[in-house]
Amino acid sequence: MDLDGSASPDGGHKALLAATKDLTGLALDGEDVKVFIKEETTSPVSHTSKPSQVSSLKFKSKATLRTAGSHGNNQTGASRHHISKSGKHGSKAAAAAKAATLRGPHPSPHPIVPRRVEDWDPWKGLLHELYITQNRILRDIIQLMENNYNLKATPKMYKNQFARWGFFKYAVKRRPRHNSDDSATDGKYDGNSSSTSISPLSRHNSYSTSSPILFGGDSSRAAQLGLTAIRRFLHGYIDLDISNLQVEEVAGYIDPCYRYFKVSMDLFDLKEHTTGGEVLRLAFLQIERKLDSPTMKSFSDLCFVVPHLLLESGRLDILKAYFRYLARLTSVKFGNHPVSEIAASFVEMFEEGSENEERLMGYIQLLSQANADVIEDIPGVLGRTREWARNQSLACQQSEDRSRSGSPNSSTASSKGSPPDMSVVLSVRERDKKRHHMLRVEAQSVYWAQKLVMSGDPESNALAEQWLNKEFGHDFKPRVKALLERLRMMRDSGIFPEMYAKMMECLFIGWLFDYCEHVEEWEEAFEWGRKGLALSANEQYVIWSIHLEGVMREHGSVLEADALKRKRQEMDWMEQVRAQVDKLTL
Repeated sequence: MDLDGSASPDGGHKALLAATKDLTGLALDGEDVKVFIKEETTSPVSHTSKPSQVSSLKFKSKATLRTAGSHGNNQTGASRHHISKSGKHGSKAAAAAKAATLRGPHPSPHPIVPRRVEDWDPWKGLLHELYITQNRILRDIIQLMENNYNLKATPKMYKNQFARWGFFKYAVKRRPRHNSDDSATDGKYDGNSSSTSISPLSRHNSYSTSSPILFGGDSSRAAQLGLTAIRRFLHGYIDLDISNLQVEEVAGYIDPCYRYFKVSMDLFDLKEHTTGGEVLRLAFLQIERKLDSPTMKSFSDLCFVVPHLLLESGRLDILKAYFRYLARLTSVKFGNHPVSEIAASFVEMFEEGSENEERLMGYIQLLSQANADVIEDIPGVLGRTREWARNQSLACQQSEDRSRSGSPNSSTASSKGSPPDMSVVLSVRERDKKRHHMLRVEAQSVYWAQKLVMSGDPESNALAEQWLNKEFGHDFKPRVKALLERLRMMRDSGIFPEMYAKMMECLFIGWLFDYCEHVEEWEEAFEWGRKGLALSANEQYVIWSIHLEGVMREHGSVLEADALKRKRQEMDWMEQVRAQVDKLTL
């Protein structure tokens, strides 16, 4: 199928969708994804209760008996009296049952250590009341359960069991927290409850959100499904042993799966649909490999980073196909799995008609922030891992802010203390519309590699913060050049390994290219771009080259841009892609 010749200009995403379907073999229709997923309630509280059943029965009795004759009227009165009495008894029985559940079993004279899942069952209702309804902190709950019931369990045991039950605090908004001073010894439980609506998290001031998007109504079920799945994955599928958590998980570069999606989006933008479709197929085939050995990083890539890229690229149809494929693949391979639950929560939003891009971006931000919060609470996890999770959430929030303000560089004008040149601002806006900002998240992954090999260097950390926030100081360029020179000296003297030195050199050159592009020093930007291209290979080369081609075509030599394009298209990398597709397909 020759997509370059057949795609019409007005076909838009429909033509792209057809290309994706043909090249990946995905079923991109609106089939109900729920048939592939085991039904499992995410709420520990039953949606029906005995009083409501009695009320329903009472209404039906009235409606049925009202049509009877005079003889039936006597029956009606008797029936009403009987049912009303039964309803009262039923309400009392339900209240008594609830009170018994909240009291828990009788205290044991011997310490109880719940080592099996079923050992926790007698306390499920009580723990839900304490942890979810009353919003008590875990430390107080542990002390209370030990004092009153002789139940001895570690915080990790409690967290794992709460994850199995789906007890997730982010599902409840604005619950009052009880005074912790007397909560551990107070044996009386208050039954106050709150509405269950999802709100953006604001636990860490460094990356809190002011997003007005709330997931109320039907969408709250989808949002709670996603939020609960995050906790279930991190507490049920990750080895939380301290020796495992101290192993560095964040790699120097984001996994190739993400870069394949990035390259395919860039190629579609250039209307190189056939090549883009082949790379996209390889990206989809890589998903299964990531699922086979789940880590915090692969979970984040699949559930937040790749969806963020597709949404920022404006490929809503491919985003839908991605989540349907992810939900079906995960549920077929693993059954009821947190990744399939998150994917299904997005599919449910699509089926409800929630296709507003701002709303979807807000949901991705909400999930990534919840992910950072849960990782923050895991005892023994590396500080770098916590910081990586927070910065991924921050990147999603920054992107969301740019999509709303429409002025990604407004801070630059204010920092200079003078009104911006509107012609420059407009050109920057137009350029940013063409740019995929998720490159910044990929670069963050490189930034963590920098922190790994150059930890404790205040100069590189300060410059990295400027670059990540696009808030460049007046001396940014000379300081980065000095850093680059120091790196080369360390490499030449043997202090710094060659492999890391090349990666860091590519990073610093990228900073200089971004800075020169930001201030529109085009000739110097092109020079740094050529140097960065020389250090890249395979899909990284393609990403660099496509961006450099576009900038050169707009602000430099069209002939050089054409030469870069020919060189990119003649690379043998695409043959490697086709070979990988054939291998993974077989």
